[in-house]
Amino acid sequence: MERTLHPDLQRYVNERVLPAVAAIPAERKESLDLIVAFVKERKAAGATADLTFICTHNSRRSHLSQLWAATAAWSFGQDHVRTFSGGTEATAFNPRAVAAVERAGFQVVKPEGKNPVYEVSFSPKTRPLNAAGVRSTMMPPTPRRTSVP
Repeated sequence: MERTLHPDLQRYVNERVLPAVAAIPAERKESLDLIVAFVKERKAAGATADLTFICTHNSRRSHLSQLWAATAAWSFGQDHVRTFSGGTEATAFNPRAVAAVERAGFQVVKPEGKNPVYEVSFSPKTRPLNAAGVRSTMMPPTPRRTSVP
């Protein structure tokens, strides 16, 4: 299966994301390599690699991290990767974060309500991801937890 992103998102990745990745400092890459090693270990074991991104409100950083990690994993054929977001407080997906992912080229379905569950899509060939600000009280089981500053 050919893995294609939505055209506007692919353009954003080519023009903004890839140059930014090339500029990541070496010491930061060392931290990110811990995640890469975990994903590789899980693949070698024939298991899923569950990546959970946590921020206080689960309204911006954790959602952005989840969406970009899912996009990257799918783009590189890492189908054993599952992404989650969570927080310690229950708040809604921040409207500015929603607008940011739309500007980047993600397609977003915005339902009505106080704390709606958004559907965010990075490719016409995949099901959308759900993004909501509901507090996470349960983390998926993983063989180890790694904190990346």
